[in-house]
Amino acid sequence: MTFICPQCKVGALRITASIELPPDSRSDEITLQIVNCACCKFNGIAVYEESRRGASDTFHHTGYGLSAQEIKSLHATIKQCPQPKNPDCTCTAHQKLGHKNSYGQWDLLDDMACQTTFVMYIA
Repeated sequence: MTFICPQCKVGALRITASIELPPDSRSDEITLQIVNCACCKFNGIAVYEESRRGASDTFHHTGYGLSAQEIKSLHATIKQCPQPKNPDCTCTAHQKLGHKNSYGQWDLLDDMACQTTFVMYIA
């Protein structure tokens, strides 16, 4: 599946790495993704969050522009996980990337210097 790149507007943005994280107090599913554009070489991350609480299902798929160093670091951490599709994995990568604040909310993005935010539109 490809998405519309926020930089060149071409449908060449792909998920190149991902890790399923444990649910938090807001979302039943959280997936952290590394995204790259095959056309303009844009790099970023995306977060897919889905909640099945209440009367209806809701989801958000949001992209973030980060520095190349932060993306490289995240990619290396994801690659350390032996089971990236298992949100219940107890490896170091899951513990680091799945951190929650005192309210039980996933808070990894709070520590990152996001340069841009964009919606992940399917191409």
